[in-house]
Amino acid sequence: MPPTSAAPTRAEPVSPQVDAHTSLRNALKLGGSLLVTYGIALVMRMVLPRYLGPEGFGRYGWADGFSGAFFVLSALGLDVYIRKEVSVRPEHASEFFGGTLLLQVGLALGLTGAMWWVMRASGEPPEVQRLALLLGGYQFFYRLNAILAAVLHAREQVDGLSVAHVAMKCIWGGGMLLVLLLRLPLPWLAAPFIGAEVFKAVYLFHLTRAHAGLKLRLDVRSTVTALLAALPFFLNDAALATNGRVDVSLLGLVANKTEVGYYNAVWGIAGMTMLLSPILGWVLLPMMSRAAASSPEESTRLLRRGLEGILVVSVPVTLALALGAETWVRLMIGQAYLPAAPVLRLLAPIFVLTYVATVCGSWLMAAGRTWTVTRTSLLAALMNPALNLLLIPLLLARLGPAGGASATALSLAICEVIVTLILVGAIGSRAFDARGLAVVGKTLGVCAAVTVVHLLLGRAGLDARDLGRGLARLVVDGAVYLSLVLVTGALRWDEVLALVRRVKARRESTATAQSPLPEERVA
Repeated sequence: MPPTSAAPTRAEPVSPQVDAHTSLRNALKLGGSLLVTYGIALVMRMVLPRYLGPEGFGRYGWADGFSGAFFVLSALGLDVYIRKEVSVRPEHASEFFGGTLLLQVGLALGLTGAMWWVMRASGEPPEVQRLALLLGGYQFFYRLNAILAAVLHAREQVDGLSVAHVAMKCIWGGGMLLVLLLRLPLPWLAAPFIGAEVFKAVYLFHLTRAHAGLKLRLDVRSTVTALLAALPFFLNDAALATNGRVDVSLLGLVANKTEVGYYNAVWGIAGMTMLLSPILGWVLLPMMSRAAASSPEESTRLLRRGLEGILVVSVPVTLALALGAETWVRLMIGQAYLPAAPVLRLLAPIFVLTYVATVCGSWLMAAGRTWTVTRTSLLAALMNPALNLLLIPLLLARLGPAGGASATALSLAICEVIVTLILVGAIGSRAFDARGLAVVGKTLGVCAAVTVVHLLLGRAGLDARDLGRGLARLVVDGAVYLSLVLVTGALRWDEVLALVRRVKARRESTATAQSPLPEERVA
């Protein structure tokens, strides 16, 4: 990767253990704000599909995916690059931010024109065209905010960022409810997105200037150097976006917008399992970058315990989604989407794999092996459209309604399995020690046991065709899972409590150190 500056500023060494505590505190702060925002988003995920119906929700989802597939080109890979580099060189962000912002504005104008031309050529309805173009404006501010937030993540200044998340989501949720209550036309659905992101952009720009010293200046040489250094991150982001955006566009073109409605509706349910995904991206890469610079052994330890923790947290949620797919669909988005329950079952395991790939990818980037991650993502970006084009017509013909959505989910699952295997293989034996492998084995065994219990409960009368019985069945499944992970030691509760106590003690000691002594107050 090309050098980003001639001589980085020398910094005092930071204890990896202290840095881990700071990063964990920041993760808890961001996680708290995300719980609030996810609660608001969850309400809208239940209301919007019911209000629009599969066809209308499919048009909305297709416009969102189409605009996102184009505007991924405006991200330039800078948010990931900033978390890696600015975390060790705080002044570096001001060297390229002004130039890259100017470039992003030019790209946004060109991409908007390209979107309009493609939609006109493909004969999309006017309301879908207007919605997609407006969502393109939202995409520009969304990606700008990701860059501004990355500066704050790299500097570990997340308090104001947590407030921004909550305020933005409240603006978005209130705006969406207003649009639905007034029964405004489909393009108006973009207005709350744009309003919320514009507010967040203004607020984050203020925070980055006040707390991270970000300055707007045009330095062509530094801008070009940063763009070249961020190239692997950009290609990786573009490839990842292909898996989440292009497949939806293909589904709408090869099948129909109703299939997109089925897919996006259950994706909204499955997306609840991704609560930790942004936190991993915001906190893990800066923490691992600092650890890799000071202690490779600490970096490997963070990797192993990170993989262990992420499996403990994500597997039970994924298992609940897979076993109770019909129940979740009935409860959250209604009977009209019941044909998409098998799609939810296909999507559920993807998120465990995504978490593992995220942790492994962060470690490889911090270790200077960015191109390994990028090549893997590019491979998946080529495979996913090919699998979609092959499987959508086949499964749509054989399965009928939601067959195309099932094909898209299956294509994504195949790609995610391959990506995870490649990244774990690239790390090798450092990914899992004996303790980590034991946790994996015990967790898989517990999942198998809970699945058997779930099937037996179905035979005993707790049928998923009844919502109340289906929920009761999931409650029993959850109780069995929790009991088994505690008994087998797959979840070590004593270590969780010890970690919480250490973080709390560290926070209290920091607060005491920052508080003035009585005589200082008098002075």
